[in-house]
Parts: sequence; C-alpha cells; structure tokens
Amino acid sequence: MKEQTDPLKPKRIKALTRKCDDELLVYDERRHKAHCLNKTAAMVWRECTGDCTVPEISKKLDTDFQSGGDDSLVRLAVARLYRAGLLEKSGMVHAELLSRREVLNRARAIAMVAIPLVTTMLVPTPARAASCFPLSHLCNSNTQCCSGHCGVLGINTVCLP
Repeated sequence: MKEQTDPLKPKRIKALTRKCDDELLVYDERRHKAHCLNKTAAMVWRECTGDCTVPEISKKLDTDFQSGGDDSLVRLAVARLYRAGLLEKSGMVHAELLSRREVLNRARAIAMVAIPLVTTMLVPTPARAASCFPLSHLCNSNTQCCSGHCGVLGINTVCLP
C-alpha cells in the first residue's frame, strides 16, 4: 500500500518523438498510437523522468507557466499523459491528480493556451497500411496485387505469386 509520504514521480514511456513547431509528436510503438502534445503537455512530458515529483516539475516549469507555485497545471498534464498511456504505470495515484475543472477553479487567470492538451490517434501497423491485395484476392490489374501479378486461376482473376 502506498503511503502519503511517497511522492508521485511520473515516468514517461519509451517512445519515438518529433518536435513540430510548438507541439511534440509522440509515437508509442507497442500500442501503435500516435499522440500530439501541445507545448504545455510536451514540457511536462519531457520532465517526467521518474526522478522528480510533481511539485519539483512544477518548480522547474514555473517561469513558463507563471503559475505562482501552484502545481495544479502540472497535475492536470500528468493525469492526461497517464490516461493517454504516455506514462509508466508505476503506482500512479489518481487521487493525487486533478481534473480540468479543478485546475480552472484554482487558477482562473491561466490562458487557455496553457491548458495541457494530449490528442491521440490510432496508427495502423505497416502490414495494415499496405494498399495492395494479398495472394488469392480477386483483382483486375497487376497494380492491385502486392506481388504485382494478377492472373487467371480457374474462372477468376486473382493475385498470384
């Protein structure tokens, strides 16, 4: 059982990342999901190394968030990152995390740009993304077949090896 003195130390998963303007694209290879993090969520995700608590992350990012020492914005970001599967499941305590409503009630002056946003999309595996027909599939031309060969088999034209 987790004690109250044990602080929440979020740790990000291993994933491929690409910076795109102010956003960060994160690809989870295990679950084939891509996530787009806005600037606020990206800054929090980069700090989630498993070494820092939420208040420590908040202090590091205080100049960017201008939160006046309130860690509710970081807690909201951690909650959203956790729900998106971008943080490891190592004793995350949901009671320690805040909802968007609680954050807005605490910090009414925060601009909407600062609210952490995590958008998730499903990415097909390379095999599913193929745009050609497999062997023995009905076809009309060679370009439809992955093998590049559409031929007659019995009375049908199918993809042949």
